[in-house]
Amino acid sequence: MPGMLMVPTLQAVTDSAGSSLNGNTQLELNFADPALKTVLHFQEGKITRVSSDLLPSWSAALGTAGVHPATIAEAQQRGGNLDGALNYLVQGGFLTVATLARLAHERLVAALLPLVWHNALVSSTVRAPAVAPALPTAVGAAQTVREVEQLAQQLGSAERQLRPSDLLLASPLNPPHGETEGLIYGAALRGLTLGEMARRLPMRWDVLARTATALLRSGVLRAADDRLPRVVSERLVAGQEAPDFCLPDLAGGEQRLSDLRGRPVWLLFNRQSTCALCNPHNAQVITLHERLRQKGVQIVTVWGSSIDSLGEGIGKMRPPYPVLADPQDETYDRYGLSFSLMGTLDGRNMPTLVQGFKMMGTSALKSEGELLRMPAEFLIGRDGVIERAHYNSFGADWLPSEDVLAWADRQATTMSAFWD
Repeated sequence: MPGMLMVPTLQAVTDSAGSSLNGNTQLELNFADPALKTVLHFQEGKITRVSSDLLPSWSAALGTAGVHPATIAEAQQRGGNLDGALNYLVQGGFLTVATLARLAHERLVAALLPLVWHNALVSSTVRAPAVAPALPTAVGAAQTVREVEQLAQQLGSAERQLRPSDLLLASPLNPPHGETEGLIYGAALRGLTLGEMARRLPMRWDVLARTATALLRSGVLRAADDRLPRVVSERLVAGQEAPDFCLPDLAGGEQRLSDLRGRPVWLLFNRQSTCALCNPHNAQVITLHERLRQKGVQIVTVWGSSIDSLGEGIGKMRPPYPVLADPQDETYDRYGLSFSLMGTLDGRNMPTLVQGFKMMGTSALKSEGELLRMPAEFLIGRDGVIERAHYNSFGADWLPSEDVLAWADRQATTMSAFWD
C-alpha cells in the first residue's frame, strides 16, 4: 500500500498487517481531526508499537498495573529506551510477562477505537525484516481489529459523532453521580477536550463516548458551541438556601459547596484572576484565614477565570483556601450577581485600585469579561442557609472584616453551646 491513500482505517490496519509478514511496516494515519493522528509499527503480522495523542503514556499504564513510580523512573534511567525499560521491569520481577502483554493489547484497542468510523489518509513504508521483539508487546492485528469492531458496534450514532477535539462545557450547578460520570464532569470543568480526557483520566474511547453522550442528554454537559440564553437569578437574601455548585479548584480536584455542610462558609465571588480590586481584598482575607479556621469557618472564593488564568493572578499569593474557576459565570448568574458601569467607575475604588496595580502590574488590565462585574459575599451557616448576603454597590465595597469576624464568633459560640 505505497504512497498516500484515503481508505477506511481498519482496512488500512489489516492491509498493513498482511504486508508486514515479510518485512517491517510503518503505517501513518492522518485525519480531518488532527487529534486522531496515529502511527503503527508492524512486524510479522503483529503490531509492535502504537503512537497516538489519545493514549496515556506507558508510565501511566504501568502505574495502573501497580508498578511504583520510583521503579518506573529507575527503569527509564537504566533501560535507556522503552524496550529497555520494559525489559528491566520484567527481568527485575516488577512486572509479569502476562501483565505486559495485557497492557500492550489494551493500549492498541484504546488507540484504534476512536478511528473506526473515519477514513484515513494513509502513508505506508515497508522496510527490511527486523529481529522479532523479545518482549510480548507485539499484538496480533487481525484479532485486535475484530475486537475493536465488536466494541464499536455497541455505540450509537450520537456516540460515533463525538471527536477528540470536541470541547464540552459542564454546568457547575448540576454535578452528576457516579464515579465515571464524575471523572468526565471534573475534566470538562477544567476545560479538557475529549481527546485530553481519554489520555489523562485515562479512559477508553467507547466508555468515554458513551458516558459523555449520557451526560449531554441529561443536560449536565453541553457542547461548547451550544450557547444557552443568559438567565440571571434574583438576588439572594438571608434565609434562603445557598445554591449548590461544583467547580474546579486551583489546588486540584473540585469543590462542591454541599460537601461543606456542617461548617460555616464565607463565600466570596470575585472578578477575574488579576483584578486590581479583588486581589488586595484577598490579601486581607488571607491574613484572616487562620483566625477564622480556628473558629471553624471555611473560606471559599470563586473567580470568573479559567484554571490557567487563576495561576497567573490570585494563585501567585497561594491562598490557603479553595480558589475556584467559573469562566462561564454560571454560578455568578445563579447567585444573582450583576454588572455596573457606575460601580466600576466609582471614585471610592481608587485607593484599592492603586494598591491592586502595584500588586498585579499591567496584568490587572486583563478583563476576561469581568471588567464591570460587581463582586458579592455570602455568610452561610452550617445548615447551608445564607445568614448574610452582601452585593457590592461599587467594586471595592467589600463586607467589613469586623462583620465577618463577629459572625464567626457567633458561629463558634453556637457550636460550643451545642456541645455543652
